[in-house]
Amino acid sequence: MTLRWFIFLASSLALVAPLPAFYSRKRRFRTLHALDIERRNGSRWVMLTHVLRFAGHWIELARGLLASLGVLATIDVLQTVSPFFATHAAWARFVLPLGLAILCVSLIALLFRYPGKSLAPIPFLTATLLVLVPLPVAIPALLLALTWGVAIRSLAAFFLALPPALALLGFFLDRQLWPSVAGAVLALVPGAIALARHQEFVIPVRRPASGS
Repeated sequence: MTLRWFIFLASSLALVAPLPAFYSRKRRFRTLHALDIERRNGSRWVMLTHVLRFAGHWIELARGLLASLGVLATIDVLQTVSPFFATHAAWARFVLPLGLAILCVSLIALLFRYPGKSLAPIPFLTATLLVLVPLPVAIPALLLALTWGVAIRSLAAFFLALPPALALLGFFLDRQLWPSVAGAVLALVPGAIALARHQEFVIPVRRPASGS
C-alpha cells in the first residue's frame, strides 16, 4: 500500500469515527434552553466558558477539519493514478468525504446512550462543511442556522434551518450542486434521526470545579 492510500484510509477512518457517542455519562449535557436559564440565573460569560472550555468541542472541530482536508487532498492525488477516481472525480471529491461524514453523524446519533437525548454534533458538522462545501455557501448557511437556533433557543432549529439554507444558497451561488446537496443531506441526518427517535438535542459542557 502506498503512502497516499494509507493517508486516504487513515483520514477516512478519522472522519467516520463517532467519538462523541462515547462521552461519559458523568459529563454535563445541556439543551440550549437550559443554558439560557443558567445564563439568566448567573453570568453569560460563565455559561459561555462552560461550553467553550469543554475540550471535546475543539477535538471534534480539529477532527472534522483535518480528516476532511486529508480525504480531499488524497482524492486529488489518487485521481491521477486510480481509474475510479479519475472517472468520477467531478463528484467523488465532495460526495465521498461528505458521505463518510454522514455515516459519522449517524453513528453518533445511534450510539449515544442518554435517555431521550441526542448529541448535537455541531463542531464536527461545522468543520466538515467549511472544508467540503464552498465557503460562499457554507458560511452564510451556518450563520443563518446558528442565528435562528440562538434566537429561539433551540438546537433543533439549527438542524432544521441548515439543510434548506445550504441547498438554496448552493443553487444560487454555486455552479456545481453536488457539494451543497451532499452538505444539506449531512445537515439533515442528525435532525431526522432525533425526530424519528423523539429525542431532544443536547451539547456537552464543562463541569464546574465544584462538581455541581
